[in-house]
Amino acid sequence: MLNSRNSLARLCLGVLLLLVLPLSAAATNDTQGPEYVLWVGGNAPGRAQREVEVITAALERTRAEFGPYQLAVSSEPLAAGTWRQQLTEGERIHIVPTPYLDFPEEDLTLIPVPISGGLLGYRNLVVRRDRLEEFSGIDDAAGLRHKEAGQGRDWPDMWVYEANGLPVTGAEDLPQLVAMLEAGDIDYLPLGVEESESIIQKFASDPQSLSIVPNLLIYYPLSSFPVVTNKKPQLIERLSAGLEAMHTDGTLRLEDLSDRRHPQRPLCQVIKLENPSRLFPVL
Repeated sequence: MLNSRNSLARLCLGVLLLLVLPLSAAATNDTQGPEYVLWVGGNAPGRAQREVEVITAALERTRAEFGPYQLAVSSEPLAAGTWRQQLTEGERIHIVPTPYLDFPEEDLTLIPVPISGGLLGYRNLVVRRDRLEEFSGIDDAAGLRHKEAGQGRDWPDMWVYEANGLPVTGAEDLPQLVAMLEAGDIDYLPLGVEESESIIQKFASDPQSLSIVPNLLIYYPLSSFPVVTNKKPQLIERLSAGLEAMHTDGTLRLEDLSDRRHPQRPLCQVIKLENPSRLFPVL
């Protein structure tokens, strides 16, 4: 009789555990909050770091109102256009920072708050060190008319150089561009001021063979905005609220997010290029 009672007790306990465990797992997920995936694989390291910092800060800013969350950062290489499809589907990626503004409203939501910190449109000219002298006297766009720039084939920056009548050659990615520069297939590689050094160190076969042209910058208006899948309406609401609050109180300024500062450099000659379209709004 006692054994029967024990068996019945064990059976009841087993049934109870089967009922409770799923609830416990659900409670754990609720405690951790929803997981969001931020894709920055199409951006250079300096810019990607900035974007991760801003998105994280915006989500933290809204923790009291929206609760906990998990943010996964993906740098997985994706073919041009593939990220748009995956963002629309809203399963593998949920947020993508981009300068593009033209998206179907039924699929994606662009949050109209720039997150690039005002430096995105400034470009160093990276050249072979043995050709530095060729660039020493250049001080306007006309001086680049007979020099071949290199850009990513699918980067919107390509249109900037083409619209300003500057020769430009497209390539698949940064490693290929750096290899083309080292081989002399292009004359210079315009790179963001925050990322030039890290790109040289990461991709050049001999970093000492390349150099940044001193005291010379290219500038064109360029901003980056987060685009969010419509499959995550709460994320849209949350990120909009956080970024708008940060924009209002000034914490979107570059120096407020980390210890990095605007580049300290002597007075530079800045070659200003025109926008080809509204793709790059002026900050």
